[in-house]
Amino acid sequence: MSITEDTIAAIATAPGGAIGLIRISGPNALELAQNHFSPWPKEPVDRHLYHGWWRDKEGVVLDEALLATMKGPRSYTGEDVVEIHVHGGALGLDQCLDACLSAGARLAEPGEFTRRAFLNGRLDLTKAEGVADVIAAQTDRALKQARALLKGDLYKKAHQIRTDLLALRARIEVNIDFVEEDVPLIDTKLLVDEALAIKHQLLQLAGTYELGRLARDGARVVIVGSPNAGKSSLFNALCKLERAIVTDVEGTTRDTLEEKVDFGGIPVTLVDTAGLREAPGLVERLGVERTFEEIERADLVLHVIDGSEPNKESLEITADVSILTIASKLDLISEPPPGISIAFSSKTEAGLGSLVDLCRKKLGGNFQDGSGLVLTRKRQVVAVRRSADAIEDVLKGLKEQLPTELVAVDLQEALDALGELVGASSIEDVLDHLFSEFCIGK
Repeated sequence: MSITEDTIAAIATAPGGAIGLIRISGPNALELAQNHFSPWPKEPVDRHLYHGWWRDKEGVVLDEALLATMKGPRSYTGEDVVEIHVHGGALGLDQCLDACLSAGARLAEPGEFTRRAFLNGRLDLTKAEGVADVIAAQTDRALKQARALLKGDLYKKAHQIRTDLLALRARIEVNIDFVEEDVPLIDTKLLVDEALAIKHQLLQLAGTYELGRLARDGARVVIVGSPNAGKSSLFNALCKLERAIVTDVEGTTRDTLEEKVDFGGIPVTLVDTAGLREAPGLVERLGVERTFEEIERADLVLHVIDGSEPNKESLEITADVSILTIASKLDLISEPPPGISIAFSSKTEAGLGSLVDLCRKKLGGNFQDGSGLVLTRKRQVVAVRRSADAIEDVLKGLKEQLPTELVAVDLQEALDALGELVGASSIEDVLDHLFSEFCIGK
């Protein structure tokens, strides 16, 4: 049963498409739809599309529509849900939504439909995060791991570890409850082995976070170098479009350019910058200053030198950031200059694939296992590591033969941490942060 008392409504599709969808959820959703949709079916069948007209409160037809009803708890939110399909024009959608709001519905907040699904037990917290990640995914890798979350892979893994923890706690409680009875006590070594196996699973899961975070959040890669070193040509080649202007005139690039690219599963914001030199004019000098600001923000810097003039002077880069020194114009040189990580040609595209692979490895994106089960958020890894730390305390207590009551307390801490992972004991500000990332209507 729904734990909310009001009815919410929102547009759930981007305006301008062929079809627009308005979603309504809450205790008055069906009554509201019945007052505005005609002809109303005598006995609406769940998940069946009905053709009709959507009207305002005066009965004026606003648009031709299709309507579907989904009664709770067998709906996305766990409440009564109505979806109205109308034409996708922005003005018409707004008018149809206004009819819902005039009838007493409240405009939904970002992520409120999914939040209600979580609060009503239709989704655990990891699946809700999977919904957000599916929407935000920028690469095939990010989409794969988001689908794994949405499918419940992380929830199932957490449930399996929790089952192992409960079994371990039961064995420890045997030693507590029957210490003076004629019941054989569990061997401490067996308990230690079981705890070690659980800790290993938790640490292995925590170790997936950097890969998951990288595929979800991406990285910022900044291209720098002397004027005419080949920065903009590399930028265009990696973007696969003529995004930056390329000329033989030094100082052509005076501001930063950004483009989203896929580096083998890592969503990368690629940044082209002004050439590094003692700039003669104010505008170019400001461009160089902005270049150094971008270097400070970067996850990886590609320092491009002209392979045909490797000794050409450039301003020194001293920032605390990972740097790859690479040589351009491979088509004009017989072999890369010394001290170069890799050489490439933007003209022939020779070496570009190897450069992308090198960048991906430098950023830490080793996706060779192909697994979609990874942690993608700081909240998740903190909960898993807290559970692993509690198991370490369990191991210490068992090895030092501390009172089993104290060991049981540490085991409960490990269980509570896994509860936080799936949202069984989530605090309100965690939910506020998560669902604020959603779009309105989801």
